[in-house]
Order: sequence, then structure tokens, then C-alpha cells
Amino acid sequence: MPQQNHPLSLRGPVVHVKAVIKRVEEDAEGAGAMHQHFLIDQIQVLDIRGADPSIVTGEAFVAIRYGDGEGLEQPIPYLAEGEPIELQGEYIDVNHAYPTVGNPGDPVIHFTHHPIGFVVYQGVRYD
Repeated sequence: MPQQNHPLSLRGPVVHVKAVIKRVEEDAEGAGAMHQHFLIDQIQVLDIRGADPSIVTGEAFVAIRYGDGEGLEQPIPYLAEGEPIELQGEYIDVNHAYPTVGNPGDPVIHFTHHPIGFVVYQGVRYD
């Protein structure tokens, strides 16, 4: 997927990972929609487009958009600390991420919805 031709104007590579939910944050509004926010760690890169997998290290902040017709239809139920999760989305490294509500500056994975990404949680796929 060439980044320059994508309608969402990606700034980073698309990454597909498995991880563990470290901390669940309060949902927050941003960019005109609600977002589920949580921190993941124990990240295992399954695939990455446009970058070396070694750029994905440590923890990452995840923002899952919902409820506005562009993201998921509704929030993913029962997100819990310690639970495994699989997701795909745009990866913004720590040098390009900026602090937001719930994220002091960790790398970010977002666009975890159609047409770029998805989330698999407790055996259910959300896109």
C-alpha cells in the first residue's frame, strides 16, 4: 500500500502486532470522535509495511476511534489489563508522537479500523 496514495495520508508504517494490554485509560474525544485509549507492552511484530520491525520497541499507546462512521461502530467491550490483543494500524514512533490525553509521549498505534487496520480481542475481529 503506497503511503502517498492513501486517503488518510499516513505518516508512519502500517504495523500488525500481538501484545498485552498494560493499562486501560478513559475514553476520550479527539479529532471529532470518541477513542478508546490503552497502553500495550510485550509487543510482537507480525508484519510491518514501510519500515524495519526493530523500530517497534517497548510500549505503545493505542487509540481506537469509534462511533462516528469512520472508525469502529462502537467501543470494544471489556478491554482489560493483562489480556492479549492483536491489532493493525499506523505506527507513529516516539520521535514523531506527541503527548495527548492519557499518553505522555509513547509511540502510538492508531487507524486501527477499516480501511487500514483492525483489532482482534477475545476471538472477535473488529474493523
